[in-house]
Amino acid sequence: MVLLGSKDPAPFSIFNADGSSNLLFTSDHNGSAIPTKLQNLGVPINELRRHVAYDIGIDAVAHALSARFNATLIVANYSRLVIDCNRHPGAAGSIPSVSDNTVVPRNKNLSDDDFTHRKNEIFDAYHSSIGKQISVMRGENKSPILISLHSFTPVISGQFRPWEIGILWKDDKRLSAPLIKKLREQKELNIGDNKPYSGSEPAGYTVDYHVEPLSLPSVAVEFRQDLIEFESGAVRWANIFGDALDHVLATKIG
Repeated sequence: MVLLGSKDPAPFSIFNADGSSNLLFTSDHNGSAIPTKLQNLGVPINELRRHVAYDIGIDAVAHALSARFNATLIVANYSRLVIDCNRHPGAAGSIPSVSDNTVVPRNKNLSDDDFTHRKNEIFDAYHSSIGKQISVMRGENKSPILISLHSFTPVISGQFRPWEIGILWKDDKRLSAPLIKKLREQKELNIGDNKPYSGSEPAGYTVDYHVEPLSLPSVAVEFRQDLIEFESGAVRWANIFGDALDHVLATKIG
């Protein structure tokens, strides 16, 4: 059995593949597509518009940054409810049966075959594209810098999250530390340092898999969804982050 049919979207999309920048932007939770065979996973349509299904607003931010820096952008097209492209396969949250009180019936009692098809056809295809792009960039002596773009819901479990942008890092602070410093020069901004999530948490896959073995500079960036859900806000916050990134790139990283 094949999961993806002829009318289903590709598992990933690459934009500006020949961009001149050494930046590589990724968006693991960009899309909200669900394979036709999975029948919306048994989830009501209104629930599929929530943050549990995809990163609201991040598509516009990602494209704005890709255009500004003439950088390649790779996005995952399928909903994180099908398989989360930023979770280690088989780990908690990889294919959730419940996400922030949204029940996902087609993810319960998942067979090994069903898991394998989702992993092979969506997850592996997406990450293979990132790996290939990094290899191409290194072959062109571009010294890749990976920036993983995400968005977060402003309220979770009844708790408001005040940060407007979060910069997530693990052990390597070459990019995160100067970005946080530059962003915090704007005193009116609330910038999260490993908030609302920590880059040290074991959940993240993209940076762990692609960056750490090669010791590439990288950072994960979280934008609050209520600030970027409309085009004007997405462009504004892409510019705020882009200005800080421009400043950091003008100095020697590391």
